[in-house]
Amino acid sequence: MDVDLFPSASVPDPFIGRTLDGRYEVLARLGAGSVGVVYQGRHVRLNRLVAIKVLQQSAAASPEWRRRFEREARALSALSHPNVVPFTGFGIDGGVPYLVMELLQGKTLAELISEGPVAPARSLGIVRQMLRGLSAAHDQAIAHRDLKPANIFLQALPDHADHVRLLDFGMATFFEGVSSPSTAENPSRVGVVFGTPAYMSPEQAKAERVDTRADIYAAGAILFELLAGRPPYVADTPQGVMEAHVLEPVPSLAKLRPELPIARRVQAVIDRAMAKKPADRYPKALWMLSALEAIDGGSPVAATNAEPAPTLKDLPPVSARRDREPPTGRQLPSVPSARRARKVGSHPWRTAIALVVLAAAVTTGVTFLRRHRGQLVERAKPVAAQVPAPNPQVTPTPPAHAPVQPSPPTTVAATQTQTKSASAVAPAQRARDPWQEPVPESLKPIRDTLEHGTRLNEGALGPVYAFARQNPGDPRPWLLIAHAYAQLNWLSDSVERYQRAYRADPTSRGDPQMLEDLLTAAAHRVAGRNAARVIRDIYGAEALPALEKAIARGASEGDGNERLDHLRDSLEQ
Repeated sequence: MDVDLFPSASVPDPFIGRTLDGRYEVLARLGAGSVGVVYQGRHVRLNRLVAIKVLQQSAAASPEWRRRFEREARALSALSHPNVVPFTGFGIDGGVPYLVMELLQGKTLAELISEGPVAPARSLGIVRQMLRGLSAAHDQAIAHRDLKPANIFLQALPDHADHVRLLDFGMATFFEGVSSPSTAENPSRVGVVFGTPAYMSPEQAKAERVDTRADIYAAGAILFELLAGRPPYVADTPQGVMEAHVLEPVPSLAKLRPELPIARRVQAVIDRAMAKKPADRYPKALWMLSALEAIDGGSPVAATNAEPAPTLKDLPPVSARRDREPPTGRQLPSVPSARRARKVGSHPWRTAIALVVLAAAVTTGVTFLRRHRGQLVERAKPVAAQVPAPNPQVTPTPPAHAPVQPSPPTTVAATQTQTKSASAVAPAQRARDPWQEPVPESLKPIRDTLEHGTRLNEGALGPVYAFARQNPGDPRPWLLIAHAYAQLNWLSDSVERYQRAYRADPTSRGDPQMLEDLLTAAAHRVAGRNAARVIRDIYGAEALPALEKAIARGASEGDGNERLDHLRDSLEQ
């Protein structure tokens, strides 16, 4: 629960005007959390604005709160992800601990929700980014434990209306694993309630030990609130809200928002995320992210040219998807399907066998024709008669009574085939390497660093974002950002930046790194769906030679090469 323990506006703030450790000058108060206050500050030597979070004096005297503050510093220092607030330093001045973070411009998700209903596409985009940040934290064995709209910041960047940053890891806890929390690092004690009632998992409400699946529950509650316009459970008291989380079923989106087209499809995701038992939820944020990307077809940027998004019934069960760790808890039962009653005395097994044989034959035939159609067409062509070459000095004259041979008619199918082939080989705008032009001075150091294989964190890309803001028609800053994200393995974000570069200049698809990074993303289990769609939209058949090389290398892990095979089949059609 948020409690402002700081002086009111009428009382002078003792921190304003103070310089911490001789490095950070405190300029103004920005806001307060549960036991800390955030200030706008300035790095004295670099003259750079920063955000400084200070532990309140009374809380600083408590060993427990000091340990939590230090845990937040450890959590942020372990995380480097575009959807987590960037951390730059930690110190203790005069016995008061403080954190230094990047100063963000924008608003919290709580402020956005207070402004009115949020569009479904925007809601799903925000939750997707939130889950990416959560996934990065969970991969480092960190559970946030206080995920709520007030701790989700929407940073204003030139390439994205809502760039999500997770804030306030003060309640975070470290785990050795989902099923085996380390007692040395896990501060959640039985009998002590942590969290915010509106987004609190049942085990938190019952003061039981929690793990990363409590964050999954909170993510489901936030998704519900964005789409429904209200939290899932409403009561007169916080205790009443907590009891509802424990006892009441998840409300129906379709009943609250019957006009919402995606209500029924998203309901299945929310129901599993907000399951009462942790073992019945998504075991990892990555799985919930995958389910949401399947619903809305990936990035909203690509939705305009995208094929219809598959529904939940088109997806394999979550238990069948590969991941780095086996799922914890029991597997959820599959949803039974309605079957037509068969007549007494019928033999459905004969029909089933016949259908299986027929499907196998059709699949084999289609595969054979797809892979050998070029050879079959060549064999089917008539062999031209051997006619001696005409003498250019002699003009042949037709016989006196020779009939006039009409020219062969041009069929619609032939015209369409020729048009399709021509468009596949020769795009409307020829690709070019945008780096053949003189490189701006502000971009050259970043490009040289990336070409040497050095990985850059997002803080180093500040000059590139500034150049993009000033030069909206230049694709090169977005190409650099996309490549930097690809090197950090932030593949979904890399794909979105490459789309931004293509929108700025379609010929920029000739960038020497763009297609290679997109193919790497296409083999990824989460980014693959959207990356494959982007490759089809931007390159089409142009991508086949590079795709064949990627498949031949066989460098993709797991079923990555299978995804690339599917992409090749779609490009060859």
